[in-house]
Amino acid sequence: MASILDGFYSLGDRVNKLIRGMQEEQKEGVVSEMLPELDLAMSDEELSKLTQKWERAWNESSVKAEWVKYGDENERYWKGKHYSRVEMEQIRPLVDNLIFESLETFLPQATRRNPEPMVTIANKQESNPEMLKIVETIKDRLAYLADVLKIRLKIKKAARHWAIYLLGVAKVGWDTSEDDITVRVIRPKKLILDPEGTVDEDGYTGKYVGEFRKMEASILVRMVPKVTAFITEMVKGEMGTDVQFIEWWTDEYMCWTLGSKVLLKKKNPHWNYDTNKTEQKVDDYGSTSTNDVTIPGMNHFSTPRKPYIFLSIFNLGTQPVDDTSLITQNLSNQDLINKRLKQIDRNADSMNGGIVVSEERSGLTKEQAASVTEALRRGGTVVIPTGSPRDAVDRFTGSSLPPDVFNQLVDTRNRLRDTFGTRGSSPAGIQNEDTVRGKIIVRGLDTDRIGGGITEYLEQLSDDIYNWCVQLMYVYYEELRGIKIPKLLVSVKEGSLLPKDSTTLANQAIELWSAGAIDPMSLFERLEWPDPKKAVERLIQWKTAPQMLLQEGQPGQPGIPPPAAPSPPQGLPLAPQVPPPNLENVLAQVPPQ
Repeated sequence: MASILDGFYSLGDRVNKLIRGMQEEQKEGVVSEMLPELDLAMSDEELSKLTQKWERAWNESSVKAEWVKYGDENERYWKGKHYSRVEMEQIRPLVDNLIFESLETFLPQATRRNPEPMVTIANKQESNPEMLKIVETIKDRLAYLADVLKIRLKIKKAARHWAIYLLGVAKVGWDTSEDDITVRVIRPKKLILDPEGTVDEDGYTGKYVGEFRKMEASILVRMVPKVTAFITEMVKGEMGTDVQFIEWWTDEYMCWTLGSKVLLKKKNPHWNYDTNKTEQKVDDYGSTSTNDVTIPGMNHFSTPRKPYIFLSIFNLGTQPVDDTSLITQNLSNQDLINKRLKQIDRNADSMNGGIVVSEERSGLTKEQAASVTEALRRGGTVVIPTGSPRDAVDRFTGSSLPPDVFNQLVDTRNRLRDTFGTRGSSPAGIQNEDTVRGKIIVRGLDTDRIGGGITEYLEQLSDDIYNWCVQLMYVYYEELRGIKIPKLLVSVKEGSLLPKDSTTLANQAIELWSAGAIDPMSLFERLEWPDPKKAVERLIQWKTAPQMLLQEGQPGQPGIPPPAAPSPPQGLPLAPQVPPPNLENVLAQVPPQ
């Protein structure tokens, strides 16, 4: 079935791209199952068959099987449930979980600061005071959303999912309860991906994304009244029951399916579509004519997009998930660490010594010998009927392990930390560095490892989130409607997420202050002072009128009002009202569960 997207999708055809499997990489012609394209003109039956084929293709693909296998193993190791043989029967296996330590040391460094948004006008010739004011307001709004939506924590969560499940996913949308933009991190296992798609620097190339969503039956029938009878029968009238369905997205359309039932289908709601308007003109002779005029919709993006942002780093361009991960690369190191730890533990037990009792020399039975062993361990007295005590009962002590065993354990731990880039951030990792300079060098190598290898991808994830926020502002913010805004460049300040050593920054700030090369506000900011502005005011007061400072008192005392809470940026509403014509126009705006 043809549609207006045929030409657009042809840009993504895999005629000249790598296709999974060596035999398919050089195959010409049709290389996938022949499927129609999703279109609103499809009947519910046709749409149901298409989405079921999508789901089956993903579930039966080797990509998902390997992905789930690696993700489950990574999750098990991250939780500390490591592979063991004898210890599997014990309640708590003996493990030294360096994977958990390394990942949870790595994440705070890679996501320590909020990504700083930057907004500029692409064409400087379109710049004017009014446009610059709007641009500054959008920038302030992005910074406000970053704080309210806890973007830094969401990036950390997406990075944790990426490390464990080989993929991190964020979803943007409109929260009808808050009447504002929302960003959620989705568990990758809740998604159905196109097995022929990939994730690269340009984003996800798959034709579709499916997401398992959960919604209370009463809310679902309120959002989609036409399925009231179907849902009510399914939950047997218990409308508080949670119902799980699949939400499907292409660039142009979205739909909800529940089994073979299509709950709804509609165009991508996060896009301002062109509108047609009829204009009347009166010429100089009084004649009236009408013209159909197309008013283009104002959008930040050039084309509609699926509202998902993917984090993939170790990807060879053959599948929509990573080919490996930091955890996967270190499973053998973690197994070796556990093995050496158990060997050392067993050797330490053997150093306590075992007891051997001779039945012939001691004149004791097997049961009596067991009592003798227990008595000796408790420091008791044992009477031997005949013979020498040494000949009847003897203790054997194990020999100590060679130093190479301990050296290998230390080396393997360092190798694991080096892969994550956290050796210099761990006291155990730098204990062999005798000088402060040596410790700083090791820490600097870690910073380069994280910043150059991972942080740039996290900055790109933040960049995509901010660009999506601007697109949603264009669609849903009433104040921006009807305003012709020039093309904007929205990005993240380079290096704003790079891990920074607080001690080093503080020392640099103090040195610059001593040299007179830095202002007091910057000094207190680099020292991470709670309120730099207040500190500068007190410094000036101390320099000019110290007696006034001593009389000022502390906040909270009578006559001194508490500091005012920060307010959101002005110019754009905190919760812009977007009254929809009816409920079906905001069906896809429900925040994901």
